[in-house]
Amino acid sequence: MLEVDKMLEKCGDFNRQQLIMLLLSSLINLLSAMHFVSSSIMNTVPKHWCADGLGSGPPPPNIDECKPFYSNSSNSGTCNKYHYESYMGYQGFVSEMNWICDKEWKLKRAYNIQIAGCVLGSLVMGYLADRLGRVPILVFANVITVLGNFLTIFGVNFELFCMFRFLNGFVVNSNFSIIRILIVEYMRPSLRTVCLNICYGFFIYLGLVISPWIAILTGSWRRFILLEALPIIVVPFFYYFVPESVQWLISRQKYDKAIESLRRVAKINGRQIDDSVYEEFIEDCKLSQQNTKTNPNLLHLFRTPRLRRTFLILLFEFLVFPLYNNTVSYHVNRLGISPFVMASLSVTPLLPASLAAIILQDRIGRKASAFTIQLLMCISVLVTGVVLSPATNRSSIAESI
Repeated sequence: MLEVDKMLEKCGDFNRQQLIMLLLSSLINLLSAMHFVSSSIMNTVPKHWCADGLGSGPPPPNIDECKPFYSNSSNSGTCNKYHYESYMGYQGFVSEMNWICDKEWKLKRAYNIQIAGCVLGSLVMGYLADRLGRVPILVFANVITVLGNFLTIFGVNFELFCMFRFLNGFVVNSNFSIIRILIVEYMRPSLRTVCLNICYGFFIYLGLVISPWIAILTGSWRRFILLEALPIIVVPFFYYFVPESVQWLISRQKYDKAIESLRRVAKINGRQIDDSVYEEFIEDCKLSQQNTKTNPNLLHLFRTPRLRRTFLILLFEFLVFPLYNNTVSYHVNRLGISPFVMASLSVTPLLPASLAAIILQDRIGRKASAFTIQLLMCISVLVTGVVLSPATNRSSIAESI
Protein backbone atom coordinates (compact mmCIF):
# COMPACT_ATOMS: atom_id res chain seq x y z
CA MET A 1 0.00 0.00 0.00
CA LEU A 2 1.66 3.17 -1.26
CA GLU A 3 0.02 5.41 1.37
CA VAL A 4 1.61 3.40 4.20
CA ASP A 5 5.10 3.66 2.68
CA LYS A 6 4.76 7.43 2.36
CA MET A 7 3.52 7.71 5.94
CA LEU A 8 6.40 5.62 7.26
CA GLU A 9 8.85 7.99 5.58
CA LYS A 10 7.50 10.70 7.88
CA CYS A 11 7.43 8.46 10.97
CA GLY A 12 10.92 7.10 10.24
CA ASP A 13 11.61 4.04 8.08
CA PHE A 14 15.15 3.35 9.32
CA ASN A 15 15.65 4.51 12.87
CA ARG A 16 15.44 3.20 16.41
CA GLN A 17 12.16 1.30 15.88
CA GLN A 18 13.55 -0.51 12.85
CA LEU A 19 16.79 -1.34 14.66
CA ILE A 20 14.80 -2.81 17.55
CA MET A 21 12.80 -4.93 15.12
CA LEU A 22 15.98 -6.09 13.37
CA LEU A 23 17.49 -7.09 16.70
CA LEU A 24 14.37 -9.01 17.73
CA SER A 25 14.13 -10.59 14.28
CA SER A 26 17.73 -11.77 14.53
CA LEU A 27 16.98 -13.37 17.88
CA ILE A 28 13.87 -15.10 16.50
CA ASN A 29 15.79 -16.35 13.47
CA LEU A 30 18.55 -17.75 15.67
CA LEU A 31 16.12 -19.55 17.97
CA SER A 32 13.86 -20.70 15.13
CA ALA A 33 16.83 -22.14 13.26
CA MET A 34 17.82 -24.11 16.35
CA HIS A 35 14.24 -25.29 16.71
CA PHE A 36 14.07 -26.23 13.02
CA VAL A 37 17.21 -28.38 13.11
CA SER A 38 16.44 -29.91 16.51
CA SER A 39 14.23 -32.56 14.91
CA SER A 40 17.04 -33.74 12.64
CA ILE A 41 19.49 -33.85 15.54
CA MET A 42 17.03 -35.65 17.78
CA ASN A 43 16.24 -38.21 15.05
CA THR A 44 19.89 -38.93 14.26
CA VAL A 45 20.42 -42.68 13.87
CA PRO A 46 23.77 -43.68 15.42
CA LYS A 47 25.85 -46.59 14.22
CA HIS A 48 24.36 -49.75 15.71
CA TRP A 49 24.69 -53.51 15.69
CA CYS A 50 23.06 -56.46 17.40
CA ALA A 51 24.65 -57.32 20.74
CA ASP A 52 23.11 -60.77 21.14
CA GLY A 53 25.79 -63.38 21.68
CA LEU A 54 28.62 -60.82 21.83
CA GLY A 55 30.84 -59.82 24.73
CA SER A 56 30.68 -56.58 26.68
CA GLY A 57 33.06 -54.76 24.39
CA PRO A 58 32.71 -56.09 20.84
CA PRO A 59 34.44 -54.20 18.05
CA PRO A 60 31.93 -52.30 15.93
CA PRO A 61 31.27 -53.69 12.47
CA ASN A 62 31.88 -51.65 9.34
CA ILE A 63 28.16 -51.27 8.67
CA ASP A 64 24.96 -51.20 10.68
CA GLU A 65 23.70 -54.65 11.50
CA CYS A 66 20.20 -55.55 12.66
CA LYS A 67 20.56 -59.31 12.94
CA PRO A 68 22.64 -61.34 15.42
CA PHE A 69 26.14 -62.24 14.30
CA TYR A 70 25.61 -65.77 15.59
CA SER A 71 22.23 -67.24 14.75
CA ASN A 72 20.90 -70.31 16.53
CA SER A 73 17.60 -71.91 17.42
CA SER A 74 17.13 -69.64 20.47
CA ASN A 75 17.16 -66.29 18.68
CA SER A 76 15.68 -67.28 15.29
CA GLY A 77 17.57 -64.44 13.60
CA THR A 78 15.88 -61.71 15.67
CA CYS A 79 17.79 -59.28 17.86
CA ASN A 80 16.87 -58.49 21.47
CA LYS A 81 19.59 -55.98 22.37
CA TYR A 82 21.60 -53.44 20.42
CA HIS A 83 24.91 -51.70 20.89
CA TYR A 84 25.20 -48.06 19.81
CA GLU A 85 28.30 -46.12 18.91
CA SER A 86 27.47 -42.66 20.22
CA TYR A 87 29.23 -39.65 18.74
CA MET A 88 31.25 -37.83 21.43
CA GLY A 89 28.99 -39.22 24.15
CA TYR A 90 25.73 -37.84 22.77
CA GLN A 91 22.75 -39.97 23.83
CA GLY A 92 20.09 -39.62 21.17
CA PHE A 93 16.38 -40.27 21.06
CA VAL A 94 16.72 -43.17 18.60
CA SER A 95 19.15 -45.13 20.77
CA GLU A 96 16.95 -44.58 23.84
CA MET A 97 13.78 -45.78 22.10
CA ASN A 98 15.49 -48.44 19.92
CA TRP A 99 13.66 -47.11 16.86
CA ILE A 100 15.90 -48.92 14.39
CA CYS A 101 15.69 -51.96 12.13
CA ASP A 102 12.14 -53.34 12.39
CA LYS A 103 11.04 -50.23 14.36
CA GLU A 104 12.61 -47.70 12.01
CA TRP A 105 9.21 -47.06 10.47
CA LYS A 106 8.17 -45.22 13.64
CA LEU A 107 10.84 -42.59 13.13
CA LYS A 108 9.88 -42.09 9.50
CA ARG A 109 6.19 -41.97 10.35
CA ALA A 110 6.78 -39.33 13.05
CA TYR A 111 8.82 -37.25 10.59
CA ASN A 112 6.06 -37.46 7.98
CA ILE A 113 3.50 -36.38 10.56
CA GLN A 114 5.68 -33.39 11.46
CA ILE A 115 5.88 -32.42 7.76
CA ALA A 116 2.10 -32.74 7.54
CA GLY A 117 1.92 -30.36 10.50
CA CYS A 118 4.11 -27.88 8.59
CA VAL A 119 1.81 -27.97 5.57
CA LEU A 120 -1.41 -27.65 7.55
CA GLY A 121 0.07 -25.11 9.95
CA SER A 122 1.23 -22.84 7.14
CA LEU A 123 -2.35 -22.57 5.90
CA VAL A 124 -4.03 -22.28 9.29
CA MET A 125 -1.51 -19.88 10.85
CA GLY A 126 -1.53 -17.74 7.71
CA TYR A 127 -5.31 -17.55 7.87
CA LEU A 128 -5.22 -16.67 11.58
CA ALA A 129 -2.57 -13.99 10.97
CA ASP A 130 -4.91 -12.40 8.42
CA ARG A 131 -7.86 -12.60 10.82
CA LEU A 132 -6.31 -11.81 14.21
CA GLY A 133 -3.16 -9.86 13.37
CA ARG A 134 0.53 -10.53 12.82
CA VAL A 135 1.90 -9.87 16.30
CA PRO A 136 -0.55 -12.08 18.29
CA ILE A 137 0.09 -15.01 15.94
CA LEU A 138 3.86 -14.43 16.16
CA VAL A 139 3.65 -14.70 19.94
CA PHE A 140 1.23 -17.64 19.79
CA ALA A 141 3.45 -19.59 17.37
CA ASN A 142 6.49 -19.27 19.61
CA VAL A 143 4.51 -20.23 22.72
CA ILE A 144 3.36 -23.37 20.90
CA THR A 145 7.00 -24.04 19.98
CA VAL A 146 8.04 -24.00 23.63
CA LEU A 147 5.05 -26.14 24.61
CA GLY A 148 5.66 -28.66 21.83
CA ASN A 149 9.35 -29.06 22.64
CA PHE A 150 8.69 -29.31 26.37
CA LEU A 151 6.01 -31.97 25.90
CA THR A 152 8.24 -33.92 23.49
CA ILE A 153 10.56 -34.62 26.43
CA PHE A 154 7.75 -36.61 28.02
CA GLY A 155 6.44 -38.16 24.79
CA VAL A 156 7.91 -41.57 25.50
CA ASN A 157 5.44 -43.55 23.39
CA PHE A 158 4.82 -43.43 19.67
CA GLU A 159 1.40 -41.78 19.74
CA LEU A 160 2.40 -38.93 22.06
CA PHE A 161 5.65 -38.37 20.22
CA CYS A 162 3.82 -38.03 16.90
CA MET A 163 1.30 -35.66 18.44
CA PHE A 164 3.96 -33.35 19.87
CA ARG A 165 6.03 -33.45 16.67
CA PHE A 166 2.90 -32.45 14.73
CA LEU A 167 2.49 -29.54 17.13
CA ASN A 168 6.07 -28.44 16.52
CA GLY A 169 5.71 -28.67 12.77
CA PHE A 170 2.43 -26.77 12.89
CA VAL A 171 4.12 -23.47 13.83
CA VAL A 172 7.66 -23.84 12.47
CA ASN A 173 7.04 -21.78 9.32
CA SER A 174 5.21 -19.03 11.20
CA ASN A 175 8.23 -18.49 13.44
CA PHE A 176 10.25 -17.43 10.39
CA SER A 177 7.70 -15.72 8.18
CA ILE A 178 5.62 -13.38 10.35
CA ILE A 179 8.47 -11.25 11.70
CA ARG A 180 9.80 -11.02 8.12
CA ILE A 181 6.45 -9.60 6.95
CA LEU A 182 6.59 -6.93 9.66
CA ILE A 183 10.16 -5.94 8.85
CA VAL A 184 9.39 -5.65 5.13
CA GLU A 185 6.52 -3.29 5.97
CA TYR A 186 8.35 -1.03 8.40
CA MET A 187 11.76 -0.99 6.67
CA ARG A 188 12.86 1.50 4.02
CA PRO A 189 12.46 -0.24 0.63
CA SER A 190 16.05 0.42 -0.44
CA LEU A 191 17.39 -1.34 2.69
CA ARG A 192 15.11 -4.37 2.76
CA THR A 193 17.45 -6.66 0.81
CA VAL A 194 20.47 -5.82 2.96
CA CYS A 195 18.70 -6.00 6.32
CA LEU A 196 16.71 -9.16 5.61
CA ASN A 197 19.72 -11.06 4.29
CA ILE A 198 21.79 -10.05 7.31
CA CYS A 199 19.06 -11.05 9.77
CA TYR A 200 18.14 -14.24 8.01
CA GLY A 201 21.37 -15.26 6.33
CA PHE A 202 23.75 -14.76 9.23
CA PHE A 203 21.58 -15.67 12.22
CA ILE A 204 19.86 -18.66 10.63
CA TYR A 205 23.31 -19.83 9.54
CA LEU A 206 24.60 -19.35 13.08
CA GLY A 207 21.68 -21.25 14.62
CA LEU A 208 22.03 -24.16 12.21
CA VAL A 209 25.80 -24.41 12.67
CA ILE A 210 25.96 -24.29 16.46
CA SER A 211 22.94 -26.53 17.19
CA PRO A 212 24.70 -29.90 16.61
CA TRP A 213 27.55 -28.93 18.92
CA ILE A 214 25.21 -27.60 21.60
CA ALA A 215 23.53 -31.02 21.46
CA ILE A 216 26.90 -32.71 21.98
CA LEU A 217 27.76 -30.39 24.87
CA THR A 218 24.46 -31.17 26.60
CA GLY A 219 25.08 -34.89 26.02
CA SER A 220 21.39 -35.83 25.83
CA TRP A 221 18.53 -35.15 23.46
CA ARG A 222 16.26 -34.22 26.37
CA ARG A 223 18.62 -31.56 27.71
CA PHE A 224 19.20 -30.24 24.21
CA ILE A 225 15.47 -29.90 23.46
CA LEU A 226 14.90 -28.17 26.78
CA LEU A 227 17.87 -25.84 26.33
CA GLU A 228 16.91 -24.69 22.85
CA ALA A 229 13.25 -24.18 23.89
CA LEU A 230 13.81 -22.10 27.02
CA PRO A 231 15.11 -18.91 25.30
CA ILE A 232 11.95 -18.76 23.19
CA ILE A 233 10.09 -17.85 26.39
CA VAL A 234 11.25 -14.24 25.86
CA VAL A 235 9.35 -13.98 22.54
CA PRO A 236 5.92 -13.21 24.13
CA PHE A 237 7.45 -9.97 25.42
CA PHE A 238 7.87 -8.94 21.78
CA TYR A 239 4.21 -7.98 21.94
CA TYR A 240 5.28 -4.80 23.76
CA PHE A 241 8.10 -3.92 21.35
CA VAL A 242 6.83 -4.87 17.87
CA PRO A 243 4.05 -2.72 16.38
CA GLU A 244 1.15 -4.34 14.61
CA SER A 245 1.06 -4.23 10.83
CA VAL A 246 -0.42 -0.90 9.72
CA GLN A 247 -1.43 -2.37 6.37
CA TRP A 248 -3.33 -5.17 8.10
CA LEU A 249 -5.05 -2.72 10.45
CA ILE A 250 -6.10 -0.54 7.50
CA SER A 251 -7.38 -3.57 5.60
CA ARG A 252 -9.53 -4.42 8.63
CA GLN A 253 -10.67 -0.77 8.89
CA LYS A 254 -9.13 -0.43 12.35
CA TYR A 255 -8.07 3.13 11.68
CA ASP A 256 -7.61 4.20 15.29
CA LYS A 257 -5.22 1.35 16.00
CA ALA A 258 -3.35 2.06 12.77
CA ILE A 259 -2.77 5.65 13.90
CA GLU A 260 -1.75 4.34 17.33
CA SER A 261 0.90 2.10 15.74
CA LEU A 262 2.21 4.96 13.60
CA ARG A 263 2.34 7.31 16.59
CA ARG A 264 4.30 4.70 18.48
CA VAL A 265 6.82 4.34 15.65
CA ALA A 266 7.17 8.11 15.33
CA LYS A 267 7.66 8.51 19.10
CA ILE A 268 10.39 5.86 19.30
CA ASN A 269 12.09 7.37 16.24
CA GLY A 270 11.92 10.86 17.73
CA ARG A 271 9.64 12.32 15.05
CA GLN A 272 6.98 14.97 15.69
CA ILE A 273 3.99 14.69 13.36
CA ASP A 274 0.85 16.82 13.38
CA ASP A 275 -2.53 15.21 13.90
CA SER A 276 -3.65 16.56 10.53
CA VAL A 277 -1.08 14.33 8.80
CA TYR A 278 -2.60 11.22 10.39
CA GLU A 279 -6.11 12.35 9.49
CA GLU A 280 -5.08 12.94 5.88
CA PHE A 281 -3.46 9.51 5.77
CA ILE A 282 -6.63 7.82 6.99
CA GLU A 283 -8.74 9.70 4.46
CA ASP A 284 -6.45 8.60 1.64
CA CYS A 285 -6.71 4.99 2.83
CA LYS A 286 -10.49 5.15 3.00
CA LEU A 287 -10.64 6.61 -0.51
CA SER A 288 -8.35 3.86 -1.80
CA GLN A 289 -10.56 1.19 -0.21
CA GLN A 290 -13.68 2.72 -1.72
CA ASN A 291 -12.13 2.52 -5.18
CA THR A 292 -11.35 -1.17 -4.64
CA LYS A 293 -14.27 -3.15 -5.97
CA THR A 294 -13.64 -6.46 -4.17
CA ASN A 295 -11.64 -7.73 -1.26
CA PRO A 296 -8.79 -9.97 -2.42
CA ASN A 297 -8.74 -13.60 -1.34
CA LEU A 298 -6.89 -16.80 -2.18
CA LEU A 299 -9.04 -17.55 -5.23
CA HIS A 300 -7.98 -14.27 -6.84
CA LEU A 301 -4.58 -15.86 -7.49
CA PHE A 302 -6.21 -17.73 -10.36
CA ARG A 303 -8.23 -14.89 -11.88
CA THR A 304 -5.60 -13.60 -14.33
CA PRO A 305 -3.02 -15.49 -16.42
CA ARG A 306 -0.12 -13.58 -14.87
CA LEU A 307 -1.16 -14.36 -11.30
CA ARG A 308 -1.79 -18.01 -12.17
CA ARG A 309 1.62 -18.31 -13.81
CA THR A 310 3.41 -16.63 -10.90
CA PHE A 311 1.61 -18.76 -8.31
CA LEU A 312 2.33 -22.03 -10.13
CA ILE A 313 6.01 -21.11 -10.58
CA LEU A 314 6.36 -20.37 -6.87
CA LEU A 315 4.50 -23.57 -5.99
CA PHE A 316 6.84 -25.55 -8.23
CA GLU A 317 9.90 -23.95 -6.62
CA PHE A 318 8.76 -24.80 -3.11
CA LEU A 319 8.07 -28.37 -4.21
CA VAL A 320 11.52 -28.68 -5.76
CA PHE A 321 13.46 -27.36 -2.74
CA PRO A 322 12.64 -30.31 -0.42
CA LEU A 323 13.27 -32.78 -3.24
CA TYR A 324 16.67 -31.21 -3.86
CA ASN A 325 17.51 -31.28 -0.16
CA ASN A 326 16.44 -34.90 0.29
CA THR A 327 18.35 -36.02 -2.81
CA VAL A 328 21.61 -34.50 -1.63
CA SER A 329 21.05 -35.72 1.94
CA TYR A 330 20.43 -39.27 0.73
CA HIS A 331 23.77 -39.42 -1.07
CA VAL A 332 25.73 -37.72 1.70
CA ASN A 333 24.24 -39.67 4.61
CA ARG A 334 25.40 -42.96 3.10
CA LEU A 335 29.05 -41.91 3.10
CA GLY A 336 29.50 -42.61 6.80
CA ILE A 337 30.24 -38.99 7.74
CA SER A 338 29.15 -37.94 11.22
CA PRO A 339 25.66 -36.43 11.02
CA PHE A 340 26.76 -33.65 13.38
CA VAL A 341 29.68 -32.68 11.18
CA MET A 342 27.50 -32.94 8.09
CA ALA A 343 24.78 -30.80 9.69
CA SER A 344 27.28 -27.97 10.10
CA LEU A 345 28.96 -28.44 6.72
CA SER A 346 25.69 -28.57 4.79
CA VAL A 347 24.71 -25.03 5.82
CA THR A 348 28.08 -23.37 5.19
CA PRO A 349 26.96 -22.05 1.75
CA LEU A 350 24.12 -20.16 3.45
CA LEU A 351 26.30 -17.26 4.61
CA PRO A 352 28.08 -16.59 1.29
CA ALA A 353 24.73 -17.04 -0.48
CA SER A 354 23.23 -14.28 1.65
CA LEU A 355 26.18 -12.02 0.94
CA ALA A 356 25.82 -12.74 -2.77
CA ALA A 357 22.13 -11.82 -2.57
CA ILE A 358 23.01 -8.49 -0.93
CA ILE A 359 25.47 -7.71 -3.72
CA LEU A 360 23.56 -9.01 -6.74
CA GLN A 361 19.83 -8.94 -6.05
CA ASP A 362 19.36 -5.19 -6.38
CA ARG A 363 21.71 -5.10 -9.37
CA ILE A 364 20.50 -7.95 -11.58
CA GLY A 365 16.94 -8.12 -10.24
CA ARG A 366 14.81 -10.69 -8.41
CA LYS A 367 13.95 -12.71 -11.50
CA ALA A 368 17.56 -13.17 -12.58
CA SER A 369 18.55 -14.05 -9.01
CA ALA A 370 15.85 -16.70 -8.75
CA PHE A 371 16.84 -18.19 -12.13
CA THR A 372 20.49 -18.29 -11.11
CA ILE A 373 19.63 -20.09 -7.86
CA GLN A 374 17.58 -22.70 -9.69
CA LEU A 375 20.36 -23.25 -12.22
CA LEU A 376 22.98 -23.70 -9.49
CA MET A 377 20.69 -26.15 -7.70
CA CYS A 378 20.37 -28.28 -10.83
CA ILE A 379 24.12 -28.27 -11.39
CA SER A 380 24.84 -29.20 -7.77
CA VAL A 381 22.38 -32.11 -7.87
CA LEU A 382 23.95 -33.43 -11.06
CA VAL A 383 27.47 -33.10 -9.64
CA THR A 384 26.39 -34.77 -6.40
CA GLY A 385 24.86 -37.67 -8.28
CA VAL A 386 27.92 -38.20 -10.48
CA VAL A 387 30.48 -37.88 -7.68
CA LEU A 388 28.70 -39.68 -4.84
CA SER A 389 26.71 -42.38 -6.63
CA PRO A 390 29.65 -44.84 -6.84
CA ALA A 391 30.25 -44.51 -3.11
CA THR A 392 26.59 -44.98 -2.22
CA ASN A 393 26.38 -47.99 -4.54
CA ARG A 394 29.31 -49.61 -2.77
CA SER A 395 27.61 -48.92 0.57
CA SER A 396 24.37 -50.52 -0.65
CA ILE A 397 26.21 -53.60 -1.91
CA ALA A 398 28.05 -53.92 1.42
CA GLU A 399 24.79 -53.76 3.36
CA SER A 400 23.20 -56.44 1.22
CA ILE A 401 26.04 -58.92 1.80
